[in-house]
Amino acid sequence: MGGGQWIGGVLLAMACSVAADSWTAFQEQPCCRPVSHHRIRHHRDHIREFSCGNLFYRTLYMNEERNTLYVGAMDRIFKLNMTDISQSHCERDALVLEASNVARCVSKGKSEPFECRNHIRVLQPLGDGDRLYVCGTNAHSPKDWVVYLNLTHLPRHEYVPGVGLGVAKCPYDPADNSTAVWVTRGNPGGLPALYAGTNAEFTKADPVIFRNDLFDFRTGQKRFNFKRTLKYDSKWLDKTNFVGSFDVGEYVLLFFRETAVEFMNCGKAVYSRVARVCKQDTGGKHILSQNWATYLKARLNCSIPGEFPFYFDEIQSVYQMPGDTSRFYAAFTTGASDGLVGSAICTYTMEDIQNAFAGRFKEQATSSSAWLPVLRARVPEPRPGTCVNNTEALPDNVLNFIRSHPLMDSAVRQEGDAPAFYKRDLVLTTLVVDKQFVDMLGDDITYTVFYAGTSSGEVYKIVQWAGGGSRVSDVWRAAGTEAVRALALSRRTHALYLATDNRLRQLPLRACTHRYDSCVRCVLDPYCGWDKEAGICRPYTPGLLHDATNSTPSICEASAPLRTVRAGYGQSVHMAAFGKTPEALKDQIVVWYHHSREKGRYKINYNWERILQTSERGLVLLSVTESDRGRYECYFGPTLIASYNLDIDTQRCSQPSRSQEYKQVYSDWCHEFEKYKSAMKAWESRQMQCSKSLNSSSQQNNMDNEIVASLR
Repeated sequence: MGGGQWIGGVLLAMACSVAADSWTAFQEQPCCRPVSHHRIRHHRDHIREFSCGNLFYRTLYMNEERNTLYVGAMDRIFKLNMTDISQSHCERDALVLEASNVARCVSKGKSEPFECRNHIRVLQPLGDGDRLYVCGTNAHSPKDWVVYLNLTHLPRHEYVPGVGLGVAKCPYDPADNSTAVWVTRGNPGGLPALYAGTNAEFTKADPVIFRNDLFDFRTGQKRFNFKRTLKYDSKWLDKTNFVGSFDVGEYVLLFFRETAVEFMNCGKAVYSRVARVCKQDTGGKHILSQNWATYLKARLNCSIPGEFPFYFDEIQSVYQMPGDTSRFYAAFTTGASDGLVGSAICTYTMEDIQNAFAGRFKEQATSSSAWLPVLRARVPEPRPGTCVNNTEALPDNVLNFIRSHPLMDSAVRQEGDAPAFYKRDLVLTTLVVDKQFVDMLGDDITYTVFYAGTSSGEVYKIVQWAGGGSRVSDVWRAAGTEAVRALALSRRTHALYLATDNRLRQLPLRACTHRYDSCVRCVLDPYCGWDKEAGICRPYTPGLLHDATNSTPSICEASAPLRTVRAGYGQSVHMAAFGKTPEALKDQIVVWYHHSREKGRYKINYNWERILQTSERGLVLLSVTESDRGRYECYFGPTLIASYNLDIDTQRCSQPSRSQEYKQVYSDWCHEFEKYKSAMKAWESRQMQCSKSLNSSSQQNNMDNEIVASLR
């Protein structure tokens, strides 16, 4: 190989190495993806990972007092150390709950590898918090258990009455959306109960909002019968997908999307709803004796306002911050018939939800009539849906009215009358929310921080502040290309926990030093501030530069590094804005300016002949001349993010005339050559390390497969 070819190969290797570095700097992925089943490791010192294979991790429950994250997966429940989930073990920290009646499930046409397994879909704390209620699909034959928090089974003398049959408590099909919440106070007789929204039939023809039979745990005696929505009545529920349930005061609220019965005369549409039942509801005496006597539902409005509002009709996730029952935060997507793919986040206050339930009812006089509001004079007393001490004493006209009028006329308005965030070509799957308080030297700011998982493995970090302003602060490629299935957020450990079908990851909320290498990115994060003395990003404390609202464009100008670039006459020069442009800044306008002796400061216009812009918003100058000398500045929007001083060496173009000049040129080239060799060795070492890890992981997987095969 000739010298020129060898140097070209080294340069290519260096380019690949730099590209790899810039990729991993912004893509939250390990270098060597495969991991062994029992030795989980993380790829960065601030990102933890846990995986025991493709087990469809979907259900998360945090017990912060025990520092434990419980995870519902296929045939297993895991208890993970919240401080560092990578320290947990696949066997030691798991309870195996395999499906029964697998053969019967397969005989009904379901797949054995996925559908005919036991997918844990409900994890709820029970009683005084020392036990856990569990419900799983059990090969399309739902079953529930109660276990200790250390994931051991209860002894027989601690049998919990009413537990064993999971129908109407969790779904038959692991692909179905369901929800459940265990409520300890406010129920009839002061007895604990599970409220669930799921499908109660194998055929999915019976979506149900259900409360189990109420037992006195001390005596084992049943005190009150179960309550449920009307069966096969599309006015109550129709092809429903449940996403959340909450214990709020004297009510239980459930959020879901369903086929809109009020739109059926015009076609098919899916609407998002919030439903309400009173916890003291014991049904009617003769009418609705097994059903809710206080069930109401209302549409959720999440739309871009205008003369013709654009609606995001399909709720995907809902979240309520611990300790704050005044607000709900929800993620929505567009419907299949909208023609556009997009997502939005909307906020709802409890006051607005109650106002919708206090409004007018909606009805359809005949099957061909339009749905119209009910005249107030026709609404009986006491008002249907109102919580009373004894629903069995309600008159028949009230029960008959609520049986045929569960739907409210008015939709629940979104806070601020607009989404907190919306974006096209994006599918949000799950959502959690945090509050961040920042002391700006006497001027306190409260940020609402949304973490939204997507179907393509990203987590959007969106910050909102008083007055309704919001912006994307950061985008984490946290799960590769896997859909984010569930999120959990802990303020105690300052961590975000993320679940996909194949793994769980733990990411710090305050990854300031690890995540941001420039002032302009650092100050936009609600948790971070730029230390201009040390030139690094730190968790925010008063005195650091901070501008999460992006209201002070010049805040980072003094911190933008001035780099000096030297080039020979006729060479090409690249000046970078970022190693890789962050997703959160991709919608910003980029402008480069040149300060020259002849023209002064002017905006650079790109052309194909000599001045190019890279895909990462950098600037390339081809065949530089004396006129290209001077200072170059890069602005993202109004913010200066990079500054260069370009010096053109016109002397190096002439041929050396003295031996000392030849020696100097030779020394310079030798120095460059040593740098190339060092870079090549580093690159080869990295490739060899990754190759070894891949091989060892492959060998471990082969061994595991052989062991499994031998056990069969």
